[in-house]
Amino acid sequence: MSEKVQPISNPALKQAMERMHKGEHGREEQMVTLQLLLKAQLLAPVSVTQGKGDAQIHFQLISTQDDRMFFPAFTDLEELKRCFDKPDQQTLVLTFADYARMILKDKSAQGLVVNPLGNSLTLEQPLVEFLDKVQKEEEKKE
Repeated sequence: MSEKVQPISNPALKQAMERMHKGEHGREEQMVTLQLLLKAQLLAPVSVTQGKGDAQIHFQLISTQDDRMFFPAFTDLEELKRCFDKPDQQTLVLTFADYARMILKDKSAQGLVVNPLGNSLTLEQPLVEFLDKVQKEEEKKE
């Protein structure tokens, strides 16, 4: 039996981020956006190299003008192509929790930026850590 692979798409998250960029970023709108982010599946640009019997995954980082490094995350293929438009671009599907583990574990990135060349959403390490704790507490309640 073959499974049909659905493309990654987060229309509600993209719309919430767009509303924030239009200035509709009251506290309630921010909370809705963050809640959608916590549930989203995101595209992560990677490069995979084959070693002797194993593969290594290298996550791509982007830098700010002041040379701070962030993991880029994308809501869909269209947003990914704005930043990484190579026909052979490799990706993984990650959740916010996956990114949080990477950011909090190795400290190579200052945080996460969703759709860096679109209506972006930047979460620096302290906010990532806070949201990760909130998400873990919510999971315990379920």
